[in-house]
Amino acid sequence: MQEVSPDLFKHGMRHLAATVNVISVMCGDEPRGMLATAVCSVCADPPTLLICINRSASMYSAIQDTGRFCVNVLDQRQFDTACHFMSQGASERFTICDWDTLRTGAPAIQGALVNFDCELDSKVDVGTHTICFGRVVAQRTADEGQPLIYHDGKYAALNQTPS
Repeated sequence: MQEVSPDLFKHGMRHLAATVNVISVMCGDEPRGMLATAVCSVCADPPTLLICINRSASMYSAIQDTGRFCVNVLDQRQFDTACHFMSQGASERFTICDWDTLRTGAPAIQGALVNFDCELDSKVDVGTHTICFGRVVAQRTADEGQPLIYHDGKYAALNQTPS
């Protein structure tokens, strides 16, 4: 059996469809954010989720310094927001949509499918990344919408439910 190389693993992971999320944090007066698909629920009692972040990313130190972050689950109608976050510098990323805050002061995208406002609870280092466990202290959920999905290097939308 052949050992799994990082490139082979990345190729396999391209087939794992995931929601597109903006992870955001407020550092002093400066908002910071990044796109992420490595977000997962952990438990409902207490409400906890996890995000995985590369320790070389500037967002890593921002989350560690503030101890809070917001996971903004993008609606499929927010495709432009995802593209904007990928193509713009840090200061321009927050100009495409309207923002407010929930409880922690981390930026929350108005109109996102869901905003999970979190306080950093604990973390675990694995390889180049850190798994950050966030206790959800506030949440806002849209009345309607469908998630923006990332699969095989492309954005996608849910079209219908299989029967």
